[in-house]
Amino acid sequence: MPDFTFELEPFDNQAHHGYRGVAGPYGEAMVFYVKPLGPVRPNQMMRVELVGEHLPETRIEGIGARGQPSTHKARIEIAGTPGTLSYNSLGMTRAARALTIGYAGRQYAFTYLKRLAGDKELTRPGVRIVTKEGGLLEGVGSGRHFTVHGDADETDLAIAIALQSVDTTPLMPGVAVVSAFLRSSANSAGG
Repeated sequence: MPDFTFELEPFDNQAHHGYRGVAGPYGEAMVFYVKPLGPVRPNQMMRVELVGEHLPETRIEGIGARGQPSTHKARIEIAGTPGTLSYNSLGMTRAARALTIGYAGRQYAFTYLKRLAGDKELTRPGVRIVTKEGGLLEGVGSGRHFTVHGDADETDLAIAIALQSVDTTPLMPGVAVVSAFLRSSANSAGG
């Protein structure tokens, strides 16, 4: 399939926050998480759901952070089949902190492209899906712009889209530096 681009617009209502639109040749898609009714409790699991016209139903569950599911203790399920998610919280580079995803014999890496920006990429051999901030919808937030390179299929796109509603800030290298400093300070204070 030739390279293609598309953009999903943000939406926000009392119960959900997410993105929706036409995902290129895969038709209508909507990804969202259910907003918590109150403060997020410690270790509270939250879920992202993706539904689409020609995309497999995808769910990612993770411990809630800042009111949305995070990569912490996350798990993924695509079309009813579980996959694996993991990352190295001690990694000091983008590559070392990549979220690795295993599904149906495939291995993916999900990383930030820039230190403080929202530019991210999902890769596997022969496929690269880059996401950047899209247009701003006043009162709701920024959309997500996708550029798809290589022979991407519906599973690749489902994973890339679903990850847009997950808090992935633990994957940012700057978070590793702060964490390392805090661990070092705690160790030297504890002596």
